[in-house]
Amino acid sequence: MKNKYLNFCHYASQACGAFAVGALILSILVIVELVFERYFFQRAITWQTELVTMLLVASTFIGSAYVLSEKAHVSMEWIYDFLSNRNIIKLKIFTSFISLGFFLILFYFGFLMVEEAFVKNYTTGTVWDPPLWIPYSSMLIGSLLMILQYIAEIIKLFDEGDLR
Repeated sequence: MKNKYLNFCHYASQACGAFAVGALILSILVIVELVFERYFFQRAITWQTELVTMLLVASTFIGSAYVLSEKAHVSMEWIYDFLSNRNIIKLKIFTSFISLGFFLILFYFGFLMVEEAFVKNYTTGTVWDPPLWIPYSSMLIGSLLMILQYIAEIIKLFDEGDLR
């Protein structure tokens, strides 16, 4: 059961990484189109800036699970020089639980934001006027994926340190 969960988190984080790269590439293409349209046709831009902002936010939130799975988040590794391997694992577990708590809170408030925006039909108020629950949902999805990934990381740390 544990291995199935870890495999699921691994494949989900890989998919998140692919999504993040795709969103970044699409953002670049939209910006190029924006510049081309504005320079050559002197047209006012409407939807491009909003879409690029939404894609970059979604890429950041949803891609963060991939970054965590690859151990690419910021860490203070110089502290590890002063600790034994067992204490390093304990510190990693402690900080993972703190981070897990943060993402549980973020998930809760993200859910409230998405629900309110969906129920009250909030929009951006611009010419394009997309509903706000769509960009808000990237925070909700990203925090859920981070919760799942932190649980997987904690499981791995307990197995690595054999602290049971």
